[in-house]
Amino acid sequence: MNKNKQTIIAVVLIAASIAVAVIFVITALKETLTQLEIVFFQAITLFLGLLGSFVFGRQSAMQSARETIRPHARSAFRRLLSLFNSLSRLATAIENARSSKPMKDQPVLDKLEAIVTEQIATADDALEDWRDIVPEEVDEIREKFKETNGGEDNE
Repeated sequence: MNKNKQTIIAVVLIAASIAVAVIFVITALKETLTQLEIVFFQAITLFLGLLGSFVFGRQSAMQSARETIRPHARSAFRRLLSLFNSLSRLATAIENARSSKPMKDQPVLDKLEAIVTEQIATADDALEDWRDIVPEEVDEIREKFKETNGGEDNE
């Protein structure tokens, strides 16, 4: 559920809680309520208020965590891109060496290529992990990376 829907739900829940409280007061002024009716009104008001507060609190905590992580995410993401780019250059160098080396060196190059491919996949997974935390920052840095590398993205 996106942030806007959560905000709308929280506002509706808190507004409903306030509405039930107002209805309770108006009803209590017009007539005498039984203990069961009083408890019922109060329970509904409490439930709606707590649920709305929970939704707002969770959203606020997530936003605060993103703001705290954002500066660290930018620098960590840049380092990951640098690692990713370096591994890609190494994979290209292995491929170039494969065509110029004798057949007896091919098994060594195959092992090196497998290791580099595994490391590239790990770096790519790490980049996607950062996208889960701060997607706007990741997209912005990827765009800058594409611009500086002639429009290529190593995904």
